[in-house]
Amino acid sequence: MRILLLALTLGLLGGCDREKLYGKSDYYDQHIPEIPVTMPANAPYISEQYRNDGSKQHLGIDIWAKLHTPVLAAAPGVVQASFYEPAYGNRIVLSHGIDDTGAERLTVYKHLKTRQVEPGTQVARGQQIGTMGATGALGMAVHLHFETLTKARIRGEEYSDPHLHWVQGVGRVTCFDPKQVYPTSEFRTTYPVKCR
Repeated sequence: MRILLLALTLGLLGGCDREKLYGKSDYYDQHIPEIPVTMPANAPYISEQYRNDGSKQHLGIDIWAKLHTPVLAAAPGVVQASFYEPAYGNRIVLSHGIDDTGAERLTVYKHLKTRQVEPGTQVARGQQIGTMGATGALGMAVHLHFETLTKARIRGEEYSDPHLHWVQGVGRVTCFDPKQVYPTSEFRTTYPVKCR
């Protein structure tokens, strides 16, 4: 799998593009526990999964799509931060309120080409907040690095696998549908990249 990812990153496979990878999600490293992932056929490819097992950390998922593909708010909230920094490029952080333990629930969107919201802005689920890019030193290929976490005064930041939070259940990637009514009683997310 790493060879395929490297070849796609470098553009070595002329006939193989990101469009052909829609509906796919890969675990290319040993990852315990591995969450079975169900992808809609119209959802952009997940190239790298969450892992937080000692020396190997990747605290979000990487989603591949074309440059300028819309990046969407995964849940309703308020823009906590919108800025550029050298490692992860253009970043947006959304706050989704306080959970039942008193911790703030956040989603983070990194490597964006453009940021379309400013701090303090209220956003709706599915609202476009930016576009897919490859900004920052770690943004070597066009992708979105997407994180879910909680932040508490005593415990600090605690990251969780984004696959635990989809509206349709654990591991069931849920594309945003503007006609759908989504639950608001608990933190549940829809896919942060526009599905086709």
